[in-house]
Amino acid sequence: MAMINAAKFRDEAEKVNKHLGRFFASSLDPLFKELGPQATVNADPAKMQKLQELIFHIPADRQQKYAAALDVLKAAGLAICGRPCDPSMHFVRFDQGEFAYVGLDHAGQDKLVILSPGSLHHVFDFKWKSTTGDMKSLSQVATREFVQFRTSQQSPPFNGAMPNDMQFYWGESDSATAGMGRDDHSIKPPKLVCAFPWVAGENVAQQWYQYSVDKKVTWQNIPGAAYLLIKGVRQSKGKWVFFFRKSNWEPHNGKKYNFEAEYPLDPPLVYQPKPGQKWNRTNGTQAKISDFGVLVSQG
Repeated sequence: MAMINAAKFRDEAEKVNKHLGRFFASSLDPLFKELGPQATVNADPAKMQKLQELIFHIPADRQQKYAAALDVLKAAGLAICGRPCDPSMHFVRFDQGEFAYVGLDHAGQDKLVILSPGSLHHVFDFKWKSTTGDMKSLSQVATREFVQFRTSQQSPPFNGAMPNDMQFYWGESDSATAGMGRDDHSIKPPKLVCAFPWVAGENVAQQWYQYSVDKKVTWQNIPGAAYLLIKGVRQSKGKWVFFFRKSNWEPHNGKKYNFEAEYPLDPPLVYQPKPGQKWNRTNGTQAKISDFGVLVSQG
């Protein structure tokens, strides 16, 4: 448990404003109420988390005004800063990258194949604000994304050319003052990674954007920053297509968002990939979804 000198916290606050909370509501009132009248508070992790959330919502100018008092809480292990809030998702652009692989010709000999369209990249900007009203209060707040798959990426309708990891972390930053992070959702050429003969199905991944206020030791989910990433195969207007969808994940994120695009799979690969090779991510160059597929929904 963390020991908090609540009496000293109140004393330091009243040095700045001796009428604190007597005539007008104070931004520190929620903290006083949570700490209670006792001189010393032994706070368990749940209470520390509640106190931390209250500190996040103190306006930036009040955090500065009562810096000496808040330093008492900082000494107990609490961070004096804001956290990202009010998250939103924005589609930015589509990229397409040529993709090379070693295939086998009809005689079983190696053949270098270059696919175009190759890797498909759907690029988004994830944006946020600060609970304090000042983005500078996020200067020591780190961010990242956490993606976890509900089923194996190599299960139908996909094949062994897909990665085998069930979760990953990506895009760590040391500061959240920019108010945004770029997120590239890419996939290798669908004809390469979709099992043939084509079969309907989908792979669902859960995505959280997270923050850390203790130099990346522990991470918390940004409230409302939850999305579902869905890749799959289906029939559309009588043709087999690969589709990608990014949408808000209820009940964790009630802000409606739905991006969806689909790309034709016919005809299948002429040259099947040689077994055992490594598949490298390719960089994309800006293109139009309409050149390769159909934009079903954008936001």
